[in-house]
Amino acid sequence: MAYISVLALFLTVTNLVPVSAVGFLPIIFCAWRFFGRSYPSFMTPLTALALFAIVSTLLYDPRSLTEFEFYRRDGNFFIAYAPIFAGCLYAHRWDMNKLLRAFFVFAVLINIPPYMLYLAQNGLLSIFKHPDDSFGSFFIARNAAGGFLAMLFCLGVASYLQRRSKIMLALIALNGLMLFSTYSRGSLLGAFAVLPYLYFGRKRLILASLISCLVLASLAMAMYHTRSSVDYMGYTFTIQNQDAKLANLDIRYEWLWPRALAYFRQSPIVGMGFGSFDDQIRNVVSYFGVLGVPSDIIVEHSDSHAHNSYLNFLAELGVVGLALLLSFYWKLIKWSQDGAARSALVERGRNFAAFRFVEISSVCLLVMAATEHRLVSPSNVLILSLVISLLLASRPVPAVRPEYTRRVPDAPPPYRRPGQAYPAATGRSVHGS
Repeated sequence: MAYISVLALFLTVTNLVPVSAVGFLPIIFCAWRFFGRSYPSFMTPLTALALFAIVSTLLYDPRSLTEFEFYRRDGNFFIAYAPIFAGCLYAHRWDMNKLLRAFFVFAVLINIPPYMLYLAQNGLLSIFKHPDDSFGSFFIARNAAGGFLAMLFCLGVASYLQRRSKIMLALIALNGLMLFSTYSRGSLLGAFAVLPYLYFGRKRLILASLISCLVLASLAMAMYHTRSSVDYMGYTFTIQNQDAKLANLDIRYEWLWPRALAYFRQSPIVGMGFGSFDDQIRNVVSYFGVLGVPSDIIVEHSDSHAHNSYLNFLAELGVVGLALLLSFYWKLIKWSQDGAARSALVERGRNFAAFRFVEISSVCLLVMAATEHRLVSPSNVLILSLVISLLLASRPVPAVRPEYTRRVPDAPPPYRRPGQAYPAATGRSVHGS
């Protein structure tokens, strides 16, 4: 089963063929192994969030759970985080430092041919004149490519911190150029945010301040651009800006974020229903202003989300869903910090790069989530969840007890054996006596 996770990890370099999602297969084959085991603390909020999303879907549109397009679009949360549960069901004794270093080198090298072709056709700075001519790697969407390359950048940094080398620095720089050429500004912001986080000591206070600022800033931007004359539950927004990048910002500020805020205001505790953001909801019955029950719904499975994970979770799952999500990442980062410290101080660096990657890539994801729906995007999250899966399945290498052998043959005892005569007493002759 461990080979399935490794295969899925190496296939995260593309979403043209969605085979990297096979990391959930151990759940199907070994589900009985969930019982009788202990789990790290971050599994509690993740399990609660998964169950809450399932219940919310059953109440909102139960038929969605049987449709493939639901898991590909609205319900990609299940695909992105399923490998974490799978990591509780198998075991391995591999060196994660070497494995992740090999994957990083592989992922950068495999992107060199298409990147050289892109530079030959467009040049390095053409994105400032023609934003649509950006580097897409092996992904359909540019934000998907940017998010993956940002996570790959975090992996390179973690591997470099584990063992410094000039080759790793060169590969990290090349990865940074690829990320720059995607022109995914949210991905660049997430990658750059990792550097001051590491510089200022990875303190919990910094992390708490960062999360609070991201959530509050998202809500403030949504409220600032909300217009009372617009019906965000039914109004269709049209883009009027000819600049593609500016139009992308306009649709977020003027339509998607205020729409998510309108959903949240209708049902602030548990949201309107998992996967409901892109649907047409014609009527909402409100109970005491804290619970909204939608009706007369036209369900659409599309990629039309809020382009902000915090607002999207508030819209679909309310305060409960967002609190569980943030609790998961809060505990996950603490677990990875403790794991890296234990690895460095006690286990001679075993799995250090993996633990450090989980920590800094989680911070990167949290920052990127304020600009896109990154916290559930498989192209962004799968690389993290597969590494967590392999860490959960990692077992220590059994110590081999050394075999001690006698260095000298059996010496004769210093005492006289029975029946042995004493040697005769003889004097020593002196020359000339």
